[in-house]
Amino acid sequence: MELTTHEAAARLGVSQARVRALINSGGLTARRVGTLWLIDAASIEHQRGLTTAGATSRAMSPRVAWAAADLADGGAAAWLSATERSRLRRRLSSTTEVDVVRRWTSRRANSTHRYKVGPRDLTALLTDRRVTRTGISAVESYRLGLGTGGDADIYVSSEDLEQLVRGYVLLPTGRGNLTVRVDDVGLYRAATRTIEGRLVVPRLIAGADLADDTDARTRSAGRRLLTEVLTGQGWERRTRR
Repeated sequence: MELTTHEAAARLGVSQARVRALINSGGLTARRVGTLWLIDAASIEHQRGLTTAGATSRAMSPRVAWAAADLADGGAAAWLSATERSRLRRRLSSTTEVDVVRRWTSRRANSTHRYKVGPRDLTALLTDRRVTRTGISAVESYRLGLGTGGDADIYVSSEDLEQLVRGYVLLPTGRGNLTVRVDDVGLYRAATRTIEGRLVVPRLIAGADLADDTDARTRSAGRRLLTEVLTGQGWERRTRR
């Protein structure tokens, strides 16, 4: 089911301009038909969940969101001060609510784009060292028991994206099989893990990206991964081994 920007705005309780901003940032899944945007109803419901969580929580800045993910997987989040890290650990230990954490990490990417890419080029792209896997492309690394269905999800810088578009013949389309999330600060690189030779983002980021998907099984896997992170060992004691 798809809704217009007017209908989506009414459902979310925001202006149509805000709906268009959410489309541009990747917060809502939509396709353009002539001069109209048609928005996927499932993505609207997910955004409503984030809005509800936002009533009692505030989105973290990108540097803090990525630091949270790094700390959760035993990293040092070295770009924060010791005081900031201590404050962040306390904040993270204060909740096990998945939607609250999704809200906290909602600014993790500067922008999100969709492309269509052929199977051979996609396989090669995922081994490119300029690319870090997330979402559906991280399910194997985190043993979530999902197939990719020929889809992929990655983080890159905008500079690298321009080169990748040319090199791998990426065709922009709202319903492509490749999701590209742009982070120009380089936080995704600082927090990247190498698991069995694959470059992947931390679980908190991968889980949040999965939980934003329009597919029910994919969303469920993301929520399970986030719950695993949030109910793990105490934040104050967690350090990388």
